[in-house]
Amino acid sequence: MKTQYLKLILPVLLIVITAGINSQVLLKDRSDVKYTLNSASKIKSNSPAFADSLKKNLINKKSISALFLGFGGGLAIPVSKFTETANPRFGILGRMEFSSTGIFPFVIGAEVNYYSYNSPDDFRAINILSSYRTKILSFGLNIDYSLSKLFRSSFTMPFLTVDVKSNNIKREFDENRTFEGLALTESKVSVGAGIGFTLFILDFSVKYNYMKDNSFVSVTTKTKFPIIRF
Repeated sequence: MKTQYLKLILPVLLIVITAGINSQVLLKDRSDVKYTLNSASKIKSNSPAFADSLKKNLINKKSISALFLGFGGGLAIPVSKFTETANPRFGILGRMEFSSTGIFPFVIGAEVNYYSYNSPDDFRAINILSSYRTKILSFGLNIDYSLSKLFRSSFTMPFLTVDVKSNNIKREFDENRTFEGLALTESKVSVGAGIGFTLFILDFSVKYNYMKDNSFVSVTTKTKFPIIRF
């Protein structure tokens, strides 16, 4: 009877002893691996090569900038009191633009616009004029704010746009005629705000331009290309 118990107990003891030995070896192996990893990380962090790699990574993250040159045009639609002396008219624009990852989502531009407005027939008839034209040359600062973080698209990039411009206004009409409040030449400051979107290399925008008695809404498009990258 005892022999039968011993035959049953001995295999169990052997299994227990073997499992205990294996667990000790496994624990030792894990502690060795942990020590090795800690040592390696300390050596890596203190080594000049590791410091150099960190420095290179920081340098690679520096901003990328570029200057763009743009040309285009669009329709200017007089509003409010300006509709009395001017009809909607197409004009031209040029823009020098600075873009950088360091100031994104802002884009800064210097813009020039030119419009030459014909007058309505009613205005010329009432004032007995053979011709009446308003020419406006504008130049100033333009800032766009990209909305790419809010509207993610693979084809378009919407943006908000604002500008402040100086406007040289010249009026041409019959000789020896004068109109109260309509000088032959004058300068005015305008403020514009609107929205647009970029489609590949084309920019489209709609903007309200406030300039007291010469306010208008512009619908423009332009193409641009990089000239300097740094």
